[in-house]
Amino acid sequence: MKIIIASILFSLLITSCATVHNSSVLYREYSQYQEVANKNNIVEMAENFFSPNLLGTNYQTNPDAVNQLLFKNYMTNISSHHEKVDEIGSCLTINGYDEERFPLIFSLKYILLNGHWLIDNIHVFFSKMKVIFLIMLNVLVNTQTSTHR
Repeated sequence: MKIIIASILFSLLITSCATVHNSSVLYREYSQYQEVANKNNIVEMAENFFSPNLLGTNYQTNPDAVNQLLFKNYMTNISSHHEKVDEIGSCLTINGYDEERFPLIFSLKYILLNGHWLIDNIHVFFSKMKVIFLIMLNVLVNTQTSTHR
């Protein structure tokens, strides 16, 4: 089972944010969302942070939308972030821990729409196995080192 989970994580990272750049435009956008959005305003502010594709047509009346749009609340401590920005696709991976100190990874796909970076897809990975989390961080670091030589 651990091998399957590690394989899935490895595949996710390879296809998303495996090529890391020094740019931080996406992380700045995420940080703004993290600072501003809360349960009282997220529905009204959702269009500032999320793409129409992600929001769909009924997010304003969906009772589960607030919790889903506030996925940021799962992570209580950020340990690192990596992003890839190019014309094909842009993504941000945020590594951190939940309130119980278990590893947590956000993998966010961004699109540029009318001059604004918007989250277009969200993957949240919860892990009770810190070993897999550390392996994935090592993969990111090694990929970053090999792509910037």
